[in-house]
Amino acid sequence: MATKPTQPCIQLADLMPAMNCVDLDNRAGVVSEILFGYAEEVATWPELPAPDSETPLTFAEAGIWDGPLTMANGCNMYKFAFTDEQAELKISESGETGGESVLFELTVSRARLQKEVFGFLNALKGRNLVIIVSDKNGNKYLMGDKLSPARKVAGDGSTTGKAATDLNQQSIKFQYYCPRYLMYDGDTEALLKPAGGGGD
Repeated sequence: MATKPTQPCIQLADLMPAMNCVDLDNRAGVVSEILFGYAEEVATWPELPAPDSETPLTFAEAGIWDGPLTMANGCNMYKFAFTDEQAELKISESGETGGESVLFELTVSRARLQKEVFGFLNALKGRNLVIIVSDKNGNKYLMGDKLSPARKVAGDGSTTGKAATDLNQQSIKFQYYCPRYLMYDGDTEALLKPAGGGGD
């Protein structure tokens, strides 16, 4: 007699070309600012999605962090703006069989070298980070979790350019290894105000 199969973590379903009317729109690129902060100033991290004992996850539930990110009392995230259409978030598979992870790599460029940007880079050097990136389709991506923060890594660096038509700019690269492909749907505006009601 055939044994009853184990309950799947994720329920299989049809995945059609367009899931709704909005899916017919598709714009490339990321919004020209990110939110960033120190990982140690995070109070609570969202959890990996998990099914309950009765019901497996849908595809939508399995592709998004469970719960919001919150900052410690008196702490908040900050905005970093960069040159429009000069940033890219790449998401790729990484690791050996049995130890696969998903690598999030964010590269941004900001026109014109500035002492403030150099100070920003010095502040992030060697620090554990949390970053939220938004793409131009309205999706948000969390870089960093309670076990594995985002980090600033070596990128193309700073250049004054050579010719008058070259761009004087700073290129910055961040990396984060996530266990799964996941988006984030928490409130980001609240993260820009000090937690605990400060700054109002």
